Amino acid sequence: MIVPMKKVFLLLLNSDKNEALNKLKDIGVVHLEDIKGSSNKLDVLQEERDILKRSISILSDGNKKDAGSITYKKEEILEISKRIINLNDNLKSITDTISTTLKEIERIEVWGDFSPDDIDILKDSGVDFKFYELKKSEFKELPRDLTIFTIARLRSTGFYVTINDSSDVLVDFDEVQMPKIGLNDLHVLVKEKHSTKDKIQKEIETLSNYKSALNELLADYNDEIEFESIYSGLSVDGSVAYLQGFMPGEKTELIKNEAASNGWGIMLKEPEGDDHVPTLVKNSKAVRIIQPVFEFLGTIPGYREKDISFFFLVFFSLFFAMIIGDGGYGAIFLGISIYAGTKLKKKNGVVPDGIILLAEMSFFTVIWGAVTGTWFGSETIAEIPFFNMFIIDKIASFSETPNARYIKHLTFIIGTIHLSIAHIWNFITMLKEKPIIKAFSQLGWLSMVLGLYFLVLDFVLSSVLFPMPSFAWKMIFGGLAAIVIFGEQDGNFFKGLLKGVGGLMTTFLDTIGAFSDIISYIRLFAVGLATVAVASSFNSMAAELGSGVVGIIASVFVLGLGHTLNIAMAALSVVVHGVRLNVLEFSGHLGMEWTGEYYNPFKNRKDK
Repeated sequence: MIVPMKKVFLLLLNSDKNEALNKLKDIGVVHLEDIKGSSNKLDVLQEERDILKRSISILSDGNKKDAGSITYKKEEILEISKRIINLNDNLKSITDTISTTLKEIERIEVWGDFSPDDIDILKDSGVDFKFYELKKSEFKELPRDLTIFTIARLRSTGFYVTINDSSDVLVDFDEVQMPKIGLNDLHVLVKEKHSTKDKIQKEIETLSNYKSALNELLADYNDEIEFESIYSGLSVDGSVAYLQGFMPGEKTELIKNEAASNGWGIMLKEPEGDDHVPTLVKNSKAVRIIQPVFEFLGTIPGYREKDISFFFLVFFSLFFAMIIGDGGYGAIFLGISIYAGTKLKKKNGVVPDGIILLAEMSFFTVIWGAVTGTWFGSETIAEIPFFNMFIIDKIASFSETPNARYIKHLTFIIGTIHLSIAHIWNFITMLKEKPIIKAFSQLGWLSMVLGLYFLVLDFVLSSVLFPMPSFAWKMIFGGLAAIVIFGEQDGNFFKGLLKGVGGLMTTFLDTIGAFSDIISYIRLFAVGLATVAVASSFNSMAAELGSGVVGIIASVFVLGLGHTLNIAMAALSVVVHGVRLNVLEFSGHLGMEWTGEYYNPFKNRKDK
């Protein structure tokens, strides 16, 4: 559920704002409206924090002897950060030098090793050397009497030198510029730079042991910057400072008591329509396990939207099972989740919600694999009596009777139920709002979705097996009429009716969208079928490799690689398709826009 919020206003003496903010931070329940302060102190803090962030991004995780367990002064850690950054800048410079030098070596090594200084001395003595790189065709066109020396020839290119050439034969060709450092000296330079690079890398690796200390100081800086930004950005009127924010309604007694004991002025009220209220979602332990998915997606409902956590969990688990589609893969996921959960339970005393979610979805995948007879895409395993006893023939992956139509039909039933839940929920919610009559537009949508279900069966599956019943047309057009009549009601019936008629084309397009939304659930069939087909193909490839030692080794390799890739692709499909059906199709019918902002109270972050 989305926790109801209260809007809070606080008045306090400007002279007491430092103490007041610290107490407010200790309470840790008020989400302050965005305050952008500015001060010299804030600028310094942000600059120093940037140094810390940059140095941390450079470091590896360090080793077991973590210097973070030792207490250091702030100035010491900042100096270490600067040292890390300087070393990294030097490392980049040296790396660039090595790269440039190697390119130069590659460019000139065909000329052999010589001293550029000797060339300069000879030029000063009147011996003029000129170096050219000519194509084979260009060289053939040169006059026979031209004095030119060949240094090297490659496939289609030659390297040549002229000495005291006064002709203008080669005037149209660019001379090759000779280096200022000889080839041998360049190799020595590269060796020296590599040695210096190794030393710097070792020093940076040693400094990685300070990463925990750096992260701890970074957390302190984040707290200090947040505090200073609010402190310097508070609205002030004479001797009075004031701020506003939002807090859970259930926590209002905390702020009231603190205001009374500190002499703050306080006002609490319900959020208004244009307030950008943060969202705090609280659910039971059973439903809360879906929260890691929302955090991964970075999505949160708006304060006035709906919390779909329960339905997301139920249908996402079903979608996961159907898309993975294989009981063997589900067993692997289940084993991983049990192992990881056991380890983390011993280490932290609690099993993370994400691990519990994976175990739950894996369990449903095993069940789906059992009823479809799908175990690592192997028909042989499906024929084993123990596994065969769970199979439902009409949806079995290796049934003699074609099962595609039945599973497609099942996906359309799931889609229709999913979208119908959205409109029933909307109807119940809108009955609590005014005008109540507008809620009946959702019954129109419900009627339309149910009618469109029959049209989908007729259109996609078979018009012979699933002919469109006459009552379905009545449901579609009756639903359309209800949407037009009630969808735009705002208190004046006839005005709302005219608005509905005016938006008829938009409503008609939305009807087409609802039709395609039901069809889109067929992706559960298509992706699940692909998973089974790929697994079966790799099994066939492995079986054809023979029974000898080499054949067995090759078969194991093909099976391992093939099923690993298939599991990875199936998992990616869950993210793409399983999430989409919840976040787009279902949420779209709920009218959700996912415009929420996380409830983030002003608090001591280290107390999390």
